[in-house]
Amino acid sequence: MGKGGKKKGKEPKKIKEAKSPKVPLHLVQYADAMPLTGAKKIKKKCCRSRPRCKSCPVLLMRASRLNEAGVTGKDLKKALKKARAA
Repeated sequence: MGKGGKKKGKEPKKIKEAKSPKVPLHLVQYADAMPLTGAKKIKKKCCRSRPRCKSCPVLLMRASRLNEAGVTGKDLKKALKKARAA
C-alpha cells in the first residue's frame, strides 16, 4: 500500500506587480511626455539618427516643453513631427 501522510503541493505563484518604466534619473522630469510621443522607455543618450526615435531624450524634452506651453491636439502632433525631423 501507499505511504500515509500529506502530499506536498506546490505553493501558489505570487502575482507580479506591474512595473513602471525605468527612467534614467537625469530624465525623470520628461517622463510625463512619454505618452505624448508613444515611447515605452526613455533612452539615456540621443543616438542622433534621422528621424529621431520616439524615445529620444531630445524629442521628449521638446514634447514636455510643448505640453507645458499648452499646445494640444493637431498642433502638438505637427510640432512633434517637426521635432523628429530636426
